Formats: sequence, C-alpha cells, structure tokens
Amino acid sequence: MNILVGPNNCGKSTIIGAFRILEVAFRKARSKSSTLIETPVGQYWGHELSSELIPVSLENIHTNYSDEDTNVTFFLTNKNKMTLYFPKNGGCMFVANSDKFGTIRTPVRFKSEFPLENVIVPIMGPVEHEEEEVTLETVKNGVSTHRASRHFRNYWSYFPDDFDNFAQLIKETWKGIEIERPAKLDPKDSKLVMFCKENRIARELFWAGFGFQIWCQLLTHISRAKNKSMIVIDEPEIYLHPEVQRQLINILRDLGIDVLIATHSTEILSESDASEILLVDKDSSSAKRLKDVEEVQSVLEQIGSLQNITLTQLARNKKILFHEGHNDFKFIRRFAKKLSYGDLSLGTGFTAIESKGFSSWERIKHFAWGFKTTLSKSVNIITIFDRDYWCDEEVDYILQDLSNIVSIAHIHKRKEIENYLLVPSVLQRALTKTIREKKVRIGIKSITPIDVNGLLETITNPLRGKILAQYIAKRLAYLKNTGTDNSTITTETIRRFDERWGEMRTRIEIVPGKVVLSALRTNIQELYGVSLTDYKIIDEFSLDEIPNDLLTLISNLESFRL
Repeated sequence: MNILVGPNNCGKSTIIGAFRILEVAFRKARSKSSTLIETPVGQYWGHELSSELIPVSLENIHTNYSDEDTNVTFFLTNKNKMTLYFPKNGGCMFVANSDKFGTIRTPVRFKSEFPLENVIVPIMGPVEHEEEEVTLETVKNGVSTHRASRHFRNYWSYFPDDFDNFAQLIKETWKGIEIERPAKLDPKDSKLVMFCKENRIARELFWAGFGFQIWCQLLTHISRAKNKSMIVIDEPEIYLHPEVQRQLINILRDLGIDVLIATHSTEILSESDASEILLVDKDSSSAKRLKDVEEVQSVLEQIGSLQNITLTQLARNKKILFHEGHNDFKFIRRFAKKLSYGDLSLGTGFTAIESKGFSSWERIKHFAWGFKTTLSKSVNIITIFDRDYWCDEEVDYILQDLSNIVSIAHIHKRKEIENYLLVPSVLQRALTKTIREKKVRIGIKSITPIDVNGLLETITNPLRGKILAQYIAKRLAYLKNTGTDNSTITTETIRRFDERWGEMRTRIEIVPGKVVLSALRTNIQELYGVSLTDYKIIDEFSLDEIPNDLLTLISNLESFRL
C-alpha cells in the first residue's frame, strides 16, 4: 500500500501520469516487436508511442517547460528497468532493459522479463445518458482512459463473469441500492441500459446520483484488478462520502496486490498505517515514507486538513466516542471488521474525539454533565482509555464514577491498545507471511523467521525494573490515605506483578505496548527488511485469539451504535 500525499502542485499527479503513459507502452511491448529507434541518448531497440494514445498532454512533460530532453525510468526488484524518453522536439519512446538479456526486442521476452499487469484507473466522469453498443476492441482500448465512463454498460455487457461479485459489493457498500446487468430494452435497438433499484424503485443508472456512478466505476476497475500486479488511482475521494472513502481503502486491501494512490483525503489517511503513507515534496529528490502517528498529523496540517468534531455530524448521530489517540479508534474499527461489524468498522454512528489520555477522565465527566444539564441535549457519551500503570483499585473507582454520567465507560485490561497486537502466535504468522511475500516478489532464498516469543523475551527483559517501579509508585500514591503500610502495599504489588511477568501470555498485557511493538518492528526490519504494519498483524488474528475484553468492548459498541 503506497499512499502519496502532499500539498497541491507537489508532484503526486505527475507520478500517476507517468504510470498512465507506462501502461500505453506496456500494451505495445506485449503485442509488437521492438524496432531500432533514435532516443535522446543513442540508438536502442524500443517502441515509439503515438501521442494520440498517450492519456496526458505532452506539452507540459518537460520540467518547468524547459527546452530539454526528459525521461522517466522505472526500476523493478529483479534489476530490470524501463525508460520513457520525451525528446525536446516532441514524441515519446519506450525502451525496456533486462539485467540478464539486455534490451528487450520481442513480446515473448518482454512478458517473461516484465511479468506485470497493472490496472490504471482513469479519470472518471458521469456515465452516458444514452450508451450505444460498441465493439469489444473499442471497450478494451478505452478501459484505462477517460473514455471508460462512456463505455461503462458496454464493459459489463462484454465481461459479465464477475458481475455477480460486483453487484454484491455494490449492495454491501451502498446501502439500499442493488444494480442489474446491462441489457437492451429493444433487441433491435443499439442502446444499452442498466437499472439500479433503490427501495424497490427502479431507475436507469444515468438518473442515479453522480457519487453512485463514480462508485460503480471505481468498483468496476477494482474488479479488473483481481490477480493483477498493481492498481493505480488518482484522488479517488472526489464525489465520495467519507464513509465510502473508508470502505474503499479496505476493499483495496482485500485485493492482495500493490496499491498506489494519490490523495488529499483525511479519511483515507486515517485508515492507513503511517508506514504506508509517502509525503511528496517537489523540493526533495524522493518521497518520504512516514514513521509514526505524529508524522501523519503533521501531513494532515500540511495539506490543510483538520479532523475536528463537526456540529452536523454530532447533530446526526448524537453519540460522542472519546478515545485516547489517533490510532485507537482505528484499531478498534479494524478488529470490528474482523468480526464482520461492517458499519462499526467504518466508524458509522459515532463522532470520535481524541481525549488525549487517561488524565482527562474528570474533564470528560464534567463535559458530559454540563452538556446534559446546561444544554438539555440527549447526547450519549462513550469513553475508552488505556490502563497505563494505574492500579486495579483506582481503575475500579474511575469506572464507577464515569458510569454514573456516561453511557459506556471502558478501560482496557492491557496497558495500552497496542498491547492487543502483542500476541506471539499472531505475530509469528504475520512475520512468516510477510517474509514469504517478499520471497515471491524478489526471488530470494527461503528464510526461517526468528522465534517471535524469544524476541519478545529479549525486548521485554531489560524493561522489568522500570515497569515494576511505575506500578509500585502508582499504587502507593492512590492508597496512601488508606492507612495501609507502604511496605505491605509494595510487597502485594510485587507479588501481583511477578505473577503476570512470569508467563509471556500475561507479560504482554502489562508491558508498554508502543515501546515493545516499535522495538519488535525495528528488529524485524533490520533482520529481514520487511515491515509488520498494524493491518498485517490484525489480519492474521483468528477469532479465538482476540482477547475477551476487546470482544466485549466491540460487541457493546455495535449494540450501542444501532
């Protein structure tokens, strides 16, 4: 998953445009042998590309409109490369070079050395009011261009095999609407129609909303991408509701292929792991892949987006969910998706606000009381906090106090929400799968993954003293006015701590989850050159491995949302 983000005019669409031109070159190289051509750097075997087939204007190809030759080079992990040349006097040329065979001259050799099949999602517009039946060749030639919108009904008429899956996805993602196969109202007529039903009322697709038309086209291109190498999309959020944008990113994940998106959408960014986001800056020689949540927030500010509560959203759902940090509600929603709670996985029904930590619980309690008594508004409030190092006695007191004023008060049984990802069996499977995917990509020899349980032992053992000191300090501070001797409190705290520290199964509940997960990822990156994102880890959970308290929280949220 590669999500390009940055301010306007930073170069995101330039990158997408390069892939659009590459797709034209691919089509020619797969079907025709190379000829000897004169490129700006000498004679090579390659292809000249017709400007009529190139889906971007060649006028502004050159940097700052300068009078110079321009080229774009694509590198593959097998060391092969492809170059697009744009001479200053006009035109476009394509040369493919194999690390093993040199310049590629035949379609057969090109297909074997460049085994890529990309789906380039074109710029989409409204469907035609009246769509004439066209030839199969016309549909194929236009499927990656702006002409695809004009041939939407024709596409499904010629390629009906995956239509049932497409229709089911429409039904699941756009509530209350079903779509039917394209057909002719009159067998003698050359016009195709395509009906959709909303609450049993049928209407032709042209009369459906523009957002729905765009969504249908997006899902059509996604259906084309199954079993391909990569899908490339430029600003898919245009015309789409925020909830639909969140659905899109999860549908793309389920494809299991490479994804390249250019976007300004805060919804798409909020659904993404930091390591999947690349900040594009035209003043830098390369994009910067983000490392953490703080960098994501910085990017949101750079592109002029703020994820603050809106009165319209609150007025609609009348449910506020306070959570601690940027990632917390995203974690919960991803587990909700695992449990097939579709609407909850999208955050539907809640206005989510960051509370900025456990210490804010009293402020939230007063806010809830003031909202209810001063404004006389019926607003339901849910609070979700990390446990941190707070002792059981203080946690019980806070839960009791909050439950008198808020609808749901929840404090995790593990130190932080990240601790729920520290399940050795799940991490082991995620690591094995990620290494296997890398092996397939670049043809490396088999690698035996490190024992994750042992790695967790190595990471957590040096932390024992500091963690124990925190638990002792917090419990002494809370119980200092009870009259209990400090040594008694300390001895009891150490006993409870040692019981949980003794086994990895319970140790992972009390260690600092963010710190341990970060150290684990650093070790794995250094050992194997791969990343274990949150999504990859959650995807490997079986239902019986999700902790019971997290299951209960998600179930309660789903019930309360309805």
